[in-house]
Amino acid sequence: MKNNKSCIESHSGCVASAMAIVGSKWTALILRDLADGSKRFSELERSLIGISPKTLSQRLDELEKHEIITKKHFHEVPPRIEYTMTEKGLDLVPLLKQMANWGSKYYNSDFSNL
Repeated sequence: MKNNKSCIESHSGCVASAMAIVGSKWTALILRDLADGSKRFSELERSLIGISPKTLSQRLDELEKHEIITKKHFHEVPPRIEYTMTEKGLDLVPLLKQMANWGSKYYNSDFSNL
C-alpha cells in the first residue's frame, strides 16, 4: 500500500512544520491582512473582530520570531510600529489564496464577520 503522505509531502513533517507556524488561531487572518501591505497594530486589531490585544501581540511576536513578518519602529510622537510580511511570509500568500478558494467553495456564513 502506498504511503498517502507522499502525494502531499516531499518528506515527513513538512505539513507539521508549516502548521506549527500558521496553524494557531488568528494567524492566517493576520497574514491575510498583511498580504495587502504594512499594517499598524490598531489596524489589525480593528480588522480582526474578536481578537484580544494580548493574542494579537503574541501572534505577531511568533510570526516575527519565525521571520514571516518584520516589525518596523518609527521614532515619532506618538511612537508608531508597522508590521510587514517578509519574502518568506509572502511565500505563504498562494497557500492563503488556496484556503480562500476552498472557503469560498464550501462557504459557511458563520465566519463572514472575520
